[in-house]
Amino acid sequence: MALAKSTHLEILRLLKQNQGAFVSGVVLAEKVSISRPAVWKHIKRLKALGYEVQSHPRLGYMLVEVPDSLEREEIFPNLTTSWLARSYHYLPTTGSTNDHGLVLAAGGAPHGSLVVAEEQTKGRGRLKRQWLSSAGRGIYLSILLRDLLPIRVAPQSSFVGSLALVKMLRKEFDIPASIKWPNDVLINGRKVAGILTETQSDQDFSRFIVLGMGINVNHTKEELSGPFRYPATSIAIETGYAVKRQEVLLRFLEGFERDYERFIKNGLAALLPEIEQYTTMIGKTVTVVFGEREITGKACGVSDEGALLLLGEEGSRESVWAGDVVRIEGGF
Repeated sequence: MALAKSTHLEILRLLKQNQGAFVSGVVLAEKVSISRPAVWKHIKRLKALGYEVQSHPRLGYMLVEVPDSLEREEIFPNLTTSWLARSYHYLPTTGSTNDHGLVLAAGGAPHGSLVVAEEQTKGRGRLKRQWLSSAGRGIYLSILLRDLLPIRVAPQSSFVGSLALVKMLRKEFDIPASIKWPNDVLINGRKVAGILTETQSDQDFSRFIVLGMGINVNHTKEELSGPFRYPATSIAIETGYAVKRQEVLLRFLEGFERDYERFIKNGLAALLPEIEQYTTMIGKTVTVVFGEREITGKACGVSDEGALLLLGEEGSRESVWAGDVVRIEGGF
């Protein structure tokens, strides 16, 4: 299987090197040390994945167009990470990438395994809220993390995801993305991504974490105009043009690996300056709902443990460990 995959990727690489020009079947066969009939089988596989390949009886094969797919063929050869996504699981459609990640975790999949889907039929966020997962529009992924972390520390990994995405959007697209505590990413007050972490733990330590994320990439305004809890947006809406999902995924994975390694080495405190820099609710009056309780106060920071620090009207201070920010002074 590994050899077949390697041959498949090598043929695609050769076609990409000569995109727009024909490469003879003889040359392809010689380069990858297979027969010409075997080359044709790989070409048919590429066509089935959405690659537009023209065939000519004398000239060979020409790659005309590459699909905007998150298939392994488009991502794996361009990965620059050391351990993240080196075990790559692509699904055209699934109920939930987190559900699939939990199954992989229980089956012994390695640290850094990535599940990515073109579509989710049962995508979910925090508090079991539905997440719109239109086919071919967004990035729906789950990352398996196996570092042994104290139970109170494991949920802090969600900050790594939001911080990595915010920094990537700002650097690559010049988009003023921000973190909405505890696990959302906003652009101009509209939600572009959400994170859901699910953990299996022993008495004191996590056995593994599955960190799921849904990113709105090429969704249109019409698709995001439904009755959502918070106003939503996408990268394409904010930039004014459709973007390559492959590049969004690759750049995000690079940033996540860097920030996660900082988190594991030095704790959340190492990321706090950046987290607070990009958490635009800091300094504003917010209302947080958790359980049946509602609290309003001035957000003055995030603690080393990930709690939102609130200053009440009468000078009281409170650390909020979990909750839903339902209002921000001036709106989202």
